[in-house]
Amino acid sequence: MEEKLPTNIYTFKDEKPAKFDTHYTPSIRDQHVPLVIDNGSYHCRAGWATHPKPDLIFKNVTAKFRSRREKDAEVQIGNDISNFEMVRLIMRSQFDRNIITQYDVQEQIFDYMFSNLGINTDGKVEHPVVMSEPVANPNYCRQQMSELLFECYGIPKVTYGVDSLFSWYKNHPHPAKANAMVIGCGYQTTHVLPVLHGRIDLEHCRRINIGGAHVDGFMQRLLQLKYPGHVNAITLSRAEELVRDHTHLAVDFLPELDEWASHDYYDENVHKIQLPYANATSNLISAQQQQERRQQQIRRLKELNVKKRQERLGEEEQELKKLLQLQELLADYDDDDELNNALSENGIESEEELQALINKLTVSIQRLKAVIDGKEPPPEEPEPRKPAVFDLLDVPDDQLTPDQLVKKKRQYILQKAKEGRAKAQAQQREKRQKELIAEKELEKKRVTDFQSWLAEVRQKRQKLLETRNNRKQKKQDMAKRKTYAAQQRMRIISQLAKNTKKEDTFGQDDRDWDVYKEINPNMSDSDSEAEEIQLEELETMLKEHDPEFQKELDKEAGEFDIAEYYRLHIGVERIRVPELLFQPSMIGVEQAGIVETLDYVFKKYTPDDQLALAQYVFLTGGCANFGQFKRRMERELLQMRPFQSTFNVFTAENPSLDAWLGARQWVTSSGVGDVWITRAEYLEKGGDYLKEHVASNHYLPHPVLISK
Repeated sequence: MEEKLPTNIYTFKDEKPAKFDTHYTPSIRDQHVPLVIDNGSYHCRAGWATHPKPDLIFKNVTAKFRSRREKDAEVQIGNDISNFEMVRLIMRSQFDRNIITQYDVQEQIFDYMFSNLGINTDGKVEHPVVMSEPVANPNYCRQQMSELLFECYGIPKVTYGVDSLFSWYKNHPHPAKANAMVIGCGYQTTHVLPVLHGRIDLEHCRRINIGGAHVDGFMQRLLQLKYPGHVNAITLSRAEELVRDHTHLAVDFLPELDEWASHDYYDENVHKIQLPYANATSNLISAQQQQERRQQQIRRLKELNVKKRQERLGEEEQELKKLLQLQELLADYDDDDELNNALSENGIESEEELQALINKLTVSIQRLKAVIDGKEPPPEEPEPRKPAVFDLLDVPDDQLTPDQLVKKKRQYILQKAKEGRAKAQAQQREKRQKELIAEKELEKKRVTDFQSWLAEVRQKRQKLLETRNNRKQKKQDMAKRKTYAAQQRMRIISQLAKNTKKEDTFGQDDRDWDVYKEINPNMSDSDSEAEEIQLEELETMLKEHDPEFQKELDKEAGEFDIAEYYRLHIGVERIRVPELLFQPSMIGVEQAGIVETLDYVFKKYTPDDQLALAQYVFLTGGCANFGQFKRRMERELLQMRPFQSTFNVFTAENPSLDAWLGARQWVTSSGVGDVWITRAEYLEKGGDYLKEHVASNHYLPHPVLISK
């Protein structure tokens, strides 16, 4: 990635697969030049042995697009797939870890490979093939591969070798009789391969089921958890790019991990990845466009407010209808226990609380309707219901039975509640009339003296904000036992309890309502709802008439840096992600890492053989490209090996490409010998037959069953 600024800001390349430019010349065809194939689980590299580098490098996957008719299904392979993220769910690979199991996919890969190489011979590939295979490849898998090459493509001969050993062959000056400990870091697996006297010791080889695929997935998951707002932008392809260009191995993991806790160290070493985004700056649009956009925002805000109020109106009307039905049912109850049970089932403690809720909802519904209509509604009474009959109020108590006395008391309370509701409605209408007169005067002032009107609207809004903040603070203080508000509430409650008479008449006096609001912290909700509506109206007016108001709101909310929001900070992930090769337990894989496995393999040998193997510890494979890999291994070997013993660590010149280059160098060398499996030998000895050489597996034929 190209660095933009000295502040470690980078961008994604998002590279597209390149098109191939290959030529199948007559000299290649006539001389039957060997074809070298490094069939890796991530990339497949194929090219002619006479060329200095592979002619084809592509991802070893296919994607089959479904169709109603199977014969019309389209299959894309390798670099024909322009966007791997679009087909991620339908991609197929021939590999299960590092072993080939899907030979129908492998056949499609071969078709793609031979066609892009330009091979135009009739019905067959008349070139010897040098093919890589996994360590300790099962005989059955080799048999299937040989059958595919000989029977389907008609090749004349083939030879197989291990990719890591081909890379070691390329980099070692005398591989024929050498000793080495080869560490092959592949895409799906990592192998520790001891080589004694120029031949691999399969008995003590070990495989770790961790590779580059797990490292890439680990990076993707870490960043998706860190930036949940950019989950879709953090694709696996981008994670691969981050791992390749922005990570390195820590020489000593824990101390370096502690350094990332320092702000100075973080600022110096973090890599910031800028995601693409559209920054619609205000200076790119005209004043008229800004005004149109502001008007559109105001219309949307008004429509949203009306919709919210209509929804709230419907809910409150349903609730009021339910409460009125409950009040009518209560009038038929003669027993106090039945009355209390009916109230408690609806979460209400008394008839007084029921009436208070009805009054509250009635006023709220009238206000909402007035706001939605935008005009003063005609005087509205609550929904028509059967008028209450208070026939016992004028009858003296001595002429009534005990049941009638209870009913008379209830009628008295209901009558007072009705009078209070009517009084509240009258006060509400009077208050609304005053508000309308004030609004008309304010609108007249807006036309005649705009600046004074603007200052008055701002002052009203500020006063409402202060009232709301004070109410919130008081509510918070009420919940704390030692605050002044809570102590004042308890003082009022104690005074009420002290002055209680035999007959409870609390609530019959209008002044009792103010006391009730003082001691009940939830009773201010109706006032706050009205203030919220008024606040919305004032802010809508300011947004419509004051261009600076929206800027002030944005400033109050804090300046938002959109570029920083679309930036990924790759900090501790730079060393944490590749550390997975040494600590697979970081993703829950219960296996030893490279160091523990290497130590385990060393201990399988005598001290003399250990010393011989330690003189050439060789790192190859895609993950060997991590920075400081060699230094990390040197430090680990220093701790692992006996005191004052010697060792050497080498890294492949090109860890990703040296397997193909080594196979090419090996097949073109003069001392390669008879390593080819011909078609006649395939037919005679079976598809699993293997001729051994310096970079091959050992051939272990199937046991022969002798019939008695």
